[in-house]
Amino acid sequence: MTEDQYLSLCEKYLRGDCTPEEEILIKEYQHDAGLTNAHLVNFDNTEKERLRGLLYDKLQTSLRERQTPVVKMHRWFYVAAASVLLFISVGVYFANNNKGKITPPVAQNNNAAKNDIQPGSNKAVLTLANGHAITLDDAQNGVLSKQGNAAISKSGNGIVINNNGDKNQIADNSLNTITIPRGGKYNITLPDGTKVWLNSSSALIFPNEFTGTERKVTVTGEAYFEVAKNKAMPFKIDVNGKQVVEVLGTHFNITAYADDEAITTTLLEGSVKVNYKNKATLIKPGQMAVNTLGDAVTIKQANIDEVMAWKNDNFIFNNENITSIMKKISRWYDVDVNYKGDMSRINFDGNYSRSKGLASLLKNIELVDKVRFVIEERRITVIAK
Repeated sequence: MTEDQYLSLCEKYLRGDCTPEEEILIKEYQHDAGLTNAHLVNFDNTEKERLRGLLYDKLQTSLRERQTPVVKMHRWFYVAAASVLLFISVGVYFANNNKGKITPPVAQNNNAAKNDIQPGSNKAVLTLANGHAITLDDAQNGVLSKQGNAAISKSGNGIVINNNGDKNQIADNSLNTITIPRGGKYNITLPDGTKVWLNSSSALIFPNEFTGTERKVTVTGEAYFEVAKNKAMPFKIDVNGKQVVEVLGTHFNITAYADDEAITTTLLEGSVKVNYKNKATLIKPGQMAVNTLGDAVTIKQANIDEVMAWKNDNFIFNNENITSIMKKISRWYDVDVNYKGDMSRINFDGNYSRSKGLASLLKNIELVDKVRFVIEERRITVIAK
């Protein structure tokens, strides 16, 4: 067996995909440079600690030497460390922020792999003004409802509200609600052409038609807006009944979950005015308005990639506490979470695709050796180490 074949088997083992026969091959192949007697399967605590330190030292050495062009390292050293750390196999890394350095991996059990939970998908419920509820993920493409001048249609993974423009017909601005459950996402095109993407555990209340001097909707949870320009009719968003965001035509994201510490409004382009306690706060592109429901709204620079990760089907964690991470996991994978131990100082960095199952994400979080997970059906217990 070649070194590359051995590394491929190591990666499969860390993902929990190895067959019993392949695990035997891994045990037998121990003659590679620096990995003598370094069992990756069924090794005792002393051997485990030796392997962890060895791999960590190799990674640090390879990273330092890669910065000096005249030094050539064997590809084996880079791939060995990277494969064990899962940088290659799942495209995600996590850092131990309490120590400010990458933490060596620990041996993983197959608990998460055996209880894999699939990611969320396009699902929502549309409740019409008359109380009739339509499960959109079960509905066929085409017209779902006609009310006044408005026709609500399903098109692919979203719904579109079209107005026939008949001025002789009485306008119908009665309110409908689209609700996104845990494990869901959906998008909607409003009567004025405004596009809204909704994350899990979110809802949007909108009229069949926009009439009068303003366009107004109500949102809870998280939503990204691309508002159609209309200077004559400002677009206003009631956020949880706590604040009002006013725009003319712009792109921005609102996060307003009831169990979060703050309401955040992040501007990508255009201009936005956040109204709170009779005071208006203007934000510029690249800025985030943070409302902790105290005396005033504060402004800070936003990490746009992190804010927009959910819409791009990714998780991006930047020194984020495990409890905040698990809220996102709970919403997207439709799981309940409880905790054992002090989580206040356990933070992580990492990138992960939301289109993948939950097991490998939890396994990679466990690699920093700060928490472990116990999965029972759709309940996850996070245990501090």
